[in-house]
Amino acid sequence: MSLHQQNLEAAFVLLGQLLTSRKSAGFWLVVCGGSALLAQEIISRATEDVDILAVRDWDGTVNQAFPLPDVLKIAAADVADELHLGGNWLNSGASMHFPDLSLLPASFWKNLDTRDYGHHLKISFVSREGQILLKTYAILNRAKTRDLEDLNSLLPNSSEIEIAVRWVLSNIATLSHRDKLPELLTHLGHAQLISIFQG
Repeated sequence: MSLHQQNLEAAFVLLGQLLTSRKSAGFWLVVCGGSALLAQEIISRATEDVDILAVRDWDGTVNQAFPLPDVLKIAAADVADELHLGGNWLNSGASMHFPDLSLLPASFWKNLDTRDYGHHLKISFVSREGQILLKTYAILNRAKTRDLEDLNSLLPNSSEIEIAVRWVLSNIATLSHRDKLPELLTHLGHAQLISIFQG
């Protein structure tokens, strides 16, 4: 079953309850992608999974999320059974796209939307500005229609998309679809920026 706003929230609540009842270690997850947009009511479309970009220590230190600890995977599997979700509804694959999380700007980590789900689960959703950055990177590095749909939903203004593109071009050495940049900027209504990034 796909995730929508109601069962997404229910999944997080139940996951937090299971971790608490099992006296598990606490987990602080940083979530990006469609589920973060859904949780913040930026989009209304359903999504297939929850993309975990990073795991934080309780002091705030950022760590790669892949692979998830077994205790968290077991609890997530139990949530899937209870709520009839896909077995991979809690997915840390997004973390593999950013092996060096330190490349992300400091503002990315300061502007997270953080919520508590009991005493053993904290979830930080990537903010709108952070999502613009991640979706810009995704569009220039892979061919998935939903990335462009999500970026459209974020309605980046000229300044925001320029900042995102500058970050991507400065920090990601290889982009599979770098040639799509003029098309992207035109589609978003910011064709005037094309000349800045040519050459």
